[in-house]
Amino acid sequence: MTSNMLNIIVPLAGPTSLESRDIIFPKSLFEINGIPLIELVFNNLNMINGDKNFIFILKKEDCDKYHLDNSIKILVPNAKCVILGAETKGSVCSCLMALDDMILNNPLIISNGDQIFDIDLNTVLDFFIQNKAASGVITFDSIHPKWSYVRLDEHGFVVETAEKNPLSRNAIAGFYYFESAKLFVDVAFKSILNDANVNGMYYVAPTINEVIIENKKVLNYKISNDKYHSFYSMAKIAEYTNLRNENK
Repeated sequence: MTSNMLNIIVPLAGPTSLESRDIIFPKSLFEINGIPLIELVFNNLNMINGDKNFIFILKKEDCDKYHLDNSIKILVPNAKCVILGAETKGSVCSCLMALDDMILNNPLIISNGDQIFDIDLNTVLDFFIQNKAASGVITFDSIHPKWSYVRLDEHGFVVETAEKNPLSRNAIAGFYYFESAKLFVDVAFKSILNDANVNGMYYVAPTINEVIIENKKVLNYKISNDKYHSFYSMAKIAEYTNLRNENK
């Protein structure tokens, strides 16, 4: 059963960026048109075909106070919840805490817990697999330094990544593919050993530089900005809500 199962890690243990006195619950439980954000995220990722090994990285505080782990178990009965008692040094460290729950020889997707795509993610996955990519990212157009970025060569291969540093107009949309979870674990540890941090924090994007150093193929799948929705602010949530209401 596990031979073809896809690992999907959804990190939810980072600090929330939503600032409002009206927000009591974790960002993951914020409702958009009556549906909790985590349900929208899961439904989006669950459209990927085949068996999936969902792993959610959670804060202990969110589980103790708001029972976020129970909400996720109702939504995804077979999900694995990794509960962190303290903040880590970034998303890479948080994802490595899920090491025991990964199927190491199987492919891995790491996808942000506050975003959804209006595209068929099977097409993206098929693109990476059919082109024998060791790793791959979804990108969109931006030059803002709040994102991570890739630089491409003349053939369209990714030759460099950077966090919070615009190398190009290709911003990473918080979606990372690795041909195996083992590859991610290996390059994540190398990235940490090489101290590839940004302001003391370790992010997923720089781990891909370790894949590139190993002379393995890294691909970019670019989408139009209107197909990517990142809910990093109340304004972005309101914008998406209005868009969906207009399209009803």
